[in-house]
Amino acid sequence: MPEPEAPAEPTANEPTEAVEPAQVETDWKAEARKWETRAKENAAAAAQLKALEDAQKTEQQRLEERAATAERLATEREADAIRARVALEKGLTPAQEKRLVGSTREELLADADQLLVDLGSRPRTPAPDPSQGPKPAVGALSPAQQFAELITKARGQ
Repeated sequence: MPEPEAPAEPTANEPTEAVEPAQVETDWKAEARKWETRAKENAAAAAQLKALEDAQKTEQQRLEERAATAERLATEREADAIRARVALEKGLTPAQEKRLVGSTREELLADADQLLVDLGSRPRTPAPDPSQGPKPAVGALSPAQQFAELITKARGQ
């Protein structure tokens, strides 16, 4: 006689019990915390690896890296200084200076000239001086006095 089949065991994809939504959410939070902890550990390990690599570099390699960084910064500063001189020569505002494009003085001058043409060569206008222009007449009523007078007239008094 054949033996009765044993009930099939649940696979990994089939839950053995009904899981409530609150339990699933808690599980995801725990997983997120676990991976966040691992990421922090990996960041610390990466920093240690960088420190070890730096320690293993020869003094010559460190000096070469510092020199390359210094040269790059000097080149950037020189380009900024040239751009500022060109902008000053052409009478550009600081905002317009930022728009200048070019790697040489000649390229920057040409770009500044084109920018001025595109802007219609509008020179910078000074801010208006409020002390100049027509002055109110002596004895003129203030807006509050004018309003009070208008109300009085409207009442017929």
